[in-house]
Amino acid sequence: MSDATTSLLVLAAAVGLFVWNRLPAAVVAVLTALALAATGVVTEAQAVAGFGDPVVVFIATLFVLSEGLQASGVTAWAGDLLLTRAGSGHRRVAVAVMALAALISALVTPNGAAAAVLPVALLVARRSGSAPSRLGIPLAYAASAGALLTLAGSPVNVIVSDALADTTGDRFGFFEFAALGVPLTLVTVLVTALLGSRLLPDRAAPDPAPGTVVHEDVRVGGAAVRAVVVLGATIGLLASGAVTPALAGLAGAAAMVLTGVVRPSRALRAVPWETLVLIGGLIPLSAAISGSGAADVLADLVVRVVPDGDGHLLLVALFLLTVALGQFVSNAATVLVVTPIALAAGAEVGVGAEPVLMLVAAAGAASFLTPLATPANMIVQGPSGYRFGDYWRLGAVVTLAWLVVVTVVVPLVWPLGP
Repeated sequence: MSDATTSLLVLAAAVGLFVWNRLPAAVVAVLTALALAATGVVTEAQAVAGFGDPVVVFIATLFVLSEGLQASGVTAWAGDLLLTRAGSGHRRVAVAVMALAALISALVTPNGAAAAVLPVALLVARRSGSAPSRLGIPLAYAASAGALLTLAGSPVNVIVSDALADTTGDRFGFFEFAALGVPLTLVTVLVTALLGSRLLPDRAAPDPAPGTVVHEDVRVGGAAVRAVVVLGATIGLLASGAVTPALAGLAGAAAMVLTGVVRPSRALRAVPWETLVLIGGLIPLSAAISGSGAADVLADLVVRVVPDGDGHLLLVALFLLTVALGQFVSNAATVLVVTPIALAAGAEVGVGAEPVLMLVAAAGAASFLTPLATPANMIVQGPSGYRFGDYWRLGAVVTLAWLVVVTVVVPLVWPLGP
């Protein structure tokens, strides 16, 4: 059996285990790396190399920075300020919640944004007499969109930027994602504002768990100032390209601890170790798919559905493939798997790496159809009173809107030619 066939079988087994959802995602990732080593597709060193990859280090530091903003009260202060000015009208409140979630997500990832904004959103819903079910899903969707505003917005962005560096020697700029993230965020807010009242359930939430909607007085003091300064300096390092993202992130995380914004023990607890194991365990799979020729096999299948090598239709096909996989598998895992396939398909059709990778990042963030698609969706599910089938109605419309925006904006900003 060829390495390409073995890689595809391991991929199919991994996807099946993810969808089965009986094993932790991190366990599936580790089993995937072990299977690739046991079958000889990758060496033992390659099987464990993902856990020390710079992308894993950088992602860990982003969560420490996020913890600094939350621990110092910056996110709560921003929430109070924005939502106080929004008033009590349902549509204005929904737009304000989405704007806040998108902005925070650009700095602290969608999961951090959902966790930070949800208590404020639930409190505002109670005060205004609105159902929490009218705010939870919009919050999660806006967080996914806001993640595309900066390089630090999501592990997915870091993954595709790293892939671009491996392919071309260049990286996406820190704010380069905003060329696509801004229109996607705006269309997400617009669709929700226009159709949310029709497509979202109007359902009372269950009794909140202790601490879910507790809203403490926000005290913004010296720690908040230090946190903002550290974040600004880290963003400056990332934007300048003076050092690698991993080093910039480590410097920022260390500064959060050294300035007293975050205690060392709290910084360690803030790191999502399961997510890091998931990504580290799947990096060998991504490398195996690319190096064994499996990516070329799958790319041929994708290209066959694209008549005459049409680059625009290739973008559509890759978007649909990524979105379909991403509704049941984490977006980071999805992008790690799809990236080598997309690059191979792009090379075969004559489409450059930049537009292909930016499209994959956007499609990976389009996690709107199921609560399993992203932790942000799951964070809002219980407190907002959602059922599994509540996501797809508004989610399908938002996904279609994203497809239109992506296929229009990507070729304009990143020309399709290699």
